[in-house]
Amino acid sequence: MTSPPRFHFLFFLLLATLCALTHASDKPPPNIPDDLNVDDLFGNNKSQVCPAFTCPKPYVPLAKWPLGITSTGCQLSSGMAFSASGMDYKHIDHCCDIKNACYQLCGSNKQTCDSEMEQCMEESCKELPDSAASLNSMSEEEIRKEQEECGKMKSLILLLGNMGGCSERDAQQRRSCECVEKDKVGEKMERLLRNFYKKFNPEGMDKVEGLLKKVDGKRSIFNYILYGLVKKYPASIKKKVVEVPDPSKMDL
Repeated sequence: MTSPPRFHFLFFLLLATLCALTHASDKPPPNIPDDLNVDDLFGNNKSQVCPAFTCPKPYVPLAKWPLGITSTGCQLSSGMAFSASGMDYKHIDHCCDIKNACYQLCGSNKQTCDSEMEQCMEESCKELPDSAASLNSMSEEEIRKEQEECGKMKSLILLLGNMGGCSERDAQQRRSCECVEKDKVGEKMERLLRNFYKKFNPEGMDKVEGLLKKVDGKRSIFNYILYGLVKKYPASIKKKVVEVPDPSKMDL
């Protein structure tokens, strides 16, 4: 059996995701028009506004330690991977790692997480081809097509990522946040920062005091600094691999 055409696989992936989400939400299936244009759907990738994780008073939410951040990159948690479509996403995989990590940091904003991933992917697509050897051996038309394919992959990732609404991000917030007494916030912040540097950059432990002065007890600033540290030290994101189904063995 030959591998299905790339567009047909992407279309199947889109419909499969729709069906899975519909089944999970117990809602009637959507009406799929006969003349559905996937490219039209790609334009509707607006990130949703999700409610912040809250704690009962007088407690406030703060990141737990250990952070326990994991990422499957641009692969889907269901086990269906974009690599099965025949489209290479490895040059933008680190962008998905950033978004996945952002979702798992207490106090994160879904729109900010999605926006940073989109910007990262746009920049990565513009940098293709990613090697001087490839650049020298490719024509302008081939380079343009490779960048276009990258743009389509970016659009597909954004589209499928937004189909689940706030469910993924909200679940990660419930897992990553803990409710802390207000008078213990400063102590918890310092302990978390020291633990982070101890594990990922022991030589930088002397920076903690300066960071705490910048934070000045404000959780929003603390969350921003912690996000910056996670991006600066990729080792803080544990990579997980999802088994990729062989498209030639899929009964489509």
